[in-house]
Amino acid sequence: MKPAYLRLSSVSFSYWFGTAACAYFTVLLQKNGYSPAQVGIVNAVNSAVTIAATPFWGMTADKFRSIRNVILATMCVGIPLWMLIPLSLKIFAGPLALLFIIAPLGCFFRNPHPSLVDAYIVQRCGRDGLTYGYVRLWGSISYTIASMGFFFLLPVTGVEAAFYIYGAGCLPFLILMWNFRDPDAAAAAGQRKALTFRQMGFGRLFKNYYFITFLIFALFIYLPNTTSNAFMPYLMESVGGESARYGLITGFKALLEVPSLFLMRTLRKHFPLPVMLAGAAVFYSTEALLYANASSMTHIVFIQIFQGLGGGLLIGSSANYLYSLSPPELTSTAQTMNGALGAAAAIIGNLVGGVLIVLVGIRRFYFIISGALLFALIFFAFTLFFGIKILNKKLPAAR
Repeated sequence: MKPAYLRLSSVSFSYWFGTAACAYFTVLLQKNGYSPAQVGIVNAVNSAVTIAATPFWGMTADKFRSIRNVILATMCVGIPLWMLIPLSLKIFAGPLALLFIIAPLGCFFRNPHPSLVDAYIVQRCGRDGLTYGYVRLWGSISYTIASMGFFFLLPVTGVEAAFYIYGAGCLPFLILMWNFRDPDAAAAAGQRKALTFRQMGFGRLFKNYYFITFLIFALFIYLPNTTSNAFMPYLMESVGGESARYGLITGFKALLEVPSLFLMRTLRKHFPLPVMLAGAAVFYSTEALLYANASSMTHIVFIQIFQGLGGGLLIGSSANYLYSLSPPELTSTAQTMNGALGAAAAIIGNLVGGVLIVLVGIRRFYFIISGALLFALIFFAFTLFFGIKILNKKLPAAR
């Protein structure tokens, strides 16, 4: 087993293990008496901050030619801010809790990390001859372990403990990253002068037909899929389940991403990346259709198989596809722009999803979700056909 694989797998495992603790922000607000409307406002503000912060830190990483340094710097600020959230609920400046400053500020430094860590691992995998899926699967495994642990631990300790555990859980990741050298550090010693924005040439991304059409496809995927996940507790209650067990289901879903990620090397030998992206849309659309007909918690747990397999395909293929589409100087920017779309989808999905459920009910809501994901698949297939056959644009070679 390659030492590089062990190091990168450890980075993926430690990062997602600590990050699992961040899923309890909404639960904390609910436990402290925040109404659904107030929770929605706070989450919307946090998502809006994420939309701006994610590409900002990606461009910063590309400008200074170091994803690693940006990750370390932002984590050193973001971790303490996130650990302050339980305390910030109890400190008021007039009618407003300090939370309304601490939470968005924490999101500015913390929420871009998934995209930055993905960009870093994909870049290292490309340089070290590793398969990204083989490395990323350890993140899904650790997220599952941590989620299961929180399911049993937090009822005893209180949900506030998750925020302190996040800080402790991220320490191994910080130590690993601190001891990593940048991929080109040896070759670029003395030549790591920061690029100017003109030298970076952001326009190259926006002139890339396949990059732009992928971002549109990604938004069409993220919007219904994020909305589906956000309102899963309502579906669980409709079949007589307990919405408090949602955390357990998300952990199970993460575990089910592992098979797709494990098979990524084999799949890439037989299928191009766009085909695997289309496969993710098929799994997601099927999942939503099955949710619309679910009648028990057993059905919902079984349907997580489709969510997990689709998620594994999307995680593994989208990161590599973006890496192939972007110039070497803009890999972080490309990955973080994709991450910002997820935040935008969360805002739109939460606003539209709640209205849809009120108007048509939870069952028809999932029929609509399934149709929207099918539309995303059709759109993506059309853009590939149009680009290859009509515009005569070759797909870039996979990296």
